Amino acid sequence: MTSPDERQAVRNGETYFFRDRDQFALLQLRLLPELIALQRETKTLRLCSAGCSSGEEVYSLAMLIDMLLPQRDAWKIFILGLDIDRSALEKARAARYTQWSFRSIPPSHKQRYFTQQGAQWQLDESIRKMVTLKQADLIRQSFPDDELRDMDLILCRNVFIYFQDRIVTQVADKLAASLRDGGYLVSGHTELIGHPVKRLRNRLFAEGVVYQRMTGALPEAPLSVRVCRPPPIMTPENPTVPTDRPDAACLLAKARSLADTGQYDQAEQACNQAMSLAPLVPGAYFLLAQLAQLKGAFDRAARLLDQALYLAPDDIAACLERAALWERSERPQQAQRLRLAALDLARARPGDETVEPYDTTAAEIVQWLSKSSRL
Repeated sequence: MTSPDERQAVRNGETYFFRDRDQFALLQLRLLPELIALQRETKTLRLCSAGCSSGEEVYSLAMLIDMLLPQRDAWKIFILGLDIDRSALEKARAARYTQWSFRSIPPSHKQRYFTQQGAQWQLDESIRKMVTLKQADLIRQSFPDDELRDMDLILCRNVFIYFQDRIVTQVADKLAASLRDGGYLVSGHTELIGHPVKRLRNRLFAEGVVYQRMTGALPEAPLSVRVCRPPPIMTPENPTVPTDRPDAACLLAKARSLADTGQYDQAEQACNQAMSLAPLVPGAYFLLAQLAQLKGAFDRAARLLDQALYLAPDDIAACLERAALWERSERPQQAQRLRLAALDLARARPGDETVEPYDTTAAEIVQWLSKSSRL
């Protein structure tokens, strides 16, 4: 008998090609190139769309691989689409779609990968053959199994929102166990908030948070804040007496560490403590804005990012985060203005300089923003 969780998951038919352009930009410009580089010697790549519905997401993934690896004869590439709904999988196997599935796809991709047949569009056979489709029950089945194992990337987006909390944790744990070390789990933007998952660490990018499998225990956030102060200058006339009061920089470092391990409420508390000591530190406003976005409080995040940019108008990350929120509120001109500002700022920096707080260099930011058609 189908559980309430499963019945709701089956009803999740809202899907289209390249849904959530920011996450697909992250896949195209950062995560997939990183995974391809890591697998250059073995030439194996294993990807999965869990909850693939009628196929738009898993075929979007296959199109990205075709763009990034046009010469891949020597590669063993396995792309798996899983769903519990037989009728959705039959539609995915037919790979014929109406105009509704193309509302987020660049016109060049549609022309390249589809052929019009009356009112429908047929996916190119070379892309369809890249994908293996399989019926699977994410709740009841055990993973890893013969196919869902040692994955480099698992997309499981807009699926967890239909599950009860205990089921979210169970399914996320099984998917994490199905990743190879260094592999990524990408969920919807806030779906795993408050659900600690074994073996995964958070990575924050301009386009959102993703989860990476790490072997061994994840680093613990510090239980107490160390004292941060310059070395004491001791003179007979003016002895320096050390103080045990933590400074704002240490509290902010603690907040970031807590956020990295998924302890978002504690991170917010530490951030507020840092701001009580130094109310004009832009990094505190930026981190609070990220935490607000993870909770879905986008209006509050926008206000915090405006404050961060007022204090540090040359902050590339704050420009990008605020641009994403402008785009979310359907203000594309404001979003484009900030992205152009971020592009100018990134070009002015050394290419190998890391743009904090992202694991992204200035050169990679330039490459991403220079793309004329962001997915």
